[in-house]
Amino acid sequence: MMEVDYLIIGQGLCGTLLSRELLREGATVRLIDDHNPNAASMVAGGIINPVTGKRMVRSWMIEELLPFAQKTYDAFGAELGVSLVKECSILDIHATQEGRNLFMDRMSSDSDYLHETEQIQWSEYFRFNYGVNEIAPCLLVDMQLMIACWREKLQAANAIAEEVFDSADITVASDHVMYKDIKATHIIFCDGAGGSINPYFDMLPWTADKGEALIVSIPGLPRNNIYKQGISIVPWKDDLFWVGASHDWKYTDMQSSAAYRHSVETQLNYWLKVPYTIIDHLVARRPANMERKPFAGLHPLFPAVGIFNGMGGKGVSMAPYFAHELAAHLVHGTPLTPAVDVRRFARILSTKNYG
Repeated sequence: MMEVDYLIIGQGLCGTLLSRELLREGATVRLIDDHNPNAASMVAGGIINPVTGKRMVRSWMIEELLPFAQKTYDAFGAELGVSLVKECSILDIHATQEGRNLFMDRMSSDSDYLHETEQIQWSEYFRFNYGVNEIAPCLLVDMQLMIACWREKLQAANAIAEEVFDSADITVASDHVMYKDIKATHIIFCDGAGGSINPYFDMLPWTADKGEALIVSIPGLPRNNIYKQGISIVPWKDDLFWVGASHDWKYTDMQSSAAYRHSVETQLNYWLKVPYTIIDHLVARRPANMERKPFAGLHPLFPAVGIFNGMGGKGVSMAPYFAHELAAHLVHGTPLTPAVDVRRFARILSTKNYG
């Protein structure tokens, strides 16, 4: 029998960062992950944008999240011997005069992140009639490299099993859980989109969100920025660009959509002045929720069962901060930020018959 402090289900963004934090606290961990190449963390663009939405308001807690994320990814990269994060700008290429007016209005009250930029240099690459502005600082994180390198570390330490997790094999007691031949003080679910069917947390306010993006070769486009006009063009590995992404809350399957590809091609044909070639079409289901806040902490009825999930499209910015906070909570009992503590749903979680 293997005995560990924490059995972590899933080695996406959340499982990777939480396992690192717990190991740094001196705990022992075992991860179970099926290495799904279409998991949300494996196809995400890795953008940390300090403003959000059409109204260009600051993202929730961004003043704390952005510097913490940069510090975490810099340190993690140094541990792994790779570069995981770079600072960049988002060039917001306005599609309408209304959009430019809104940006300029917001910039008058938020000059920390919203800026003027040179216009003429971008006319070589893009068609635009309403100007260009800059959002900075932003971060671009190579999540796929981070997850792959950390997986190698876990494999070398015999701390991960590559298999499909089966919730039917869990036995939960008040002070531990058993899973096959593993005894753990806690099990923490970092199971991404699987959280919505997790038998302990399926009552949480999950929402379905299918995302699609294209991988595109654009040899003539500088790779120092992210470019945005409805869709985003983001530097990707192997000198390619990630172009996306969609949000589909009414999807019926997880197949790539010809309609989505056509809409992106139409936008690129209008917008880009340089040639491009579509290389791949990515599809994933995001672990999103109606509140757009993470789920972190221990189940109100089962103190040995926990969750770290529900990041949605902002996971790359939120996960470092709350992985650190959750690890401290688990090991030292320090409080969680109330807005992310899963016990805010104690009444809902307590109504289910868990058999």
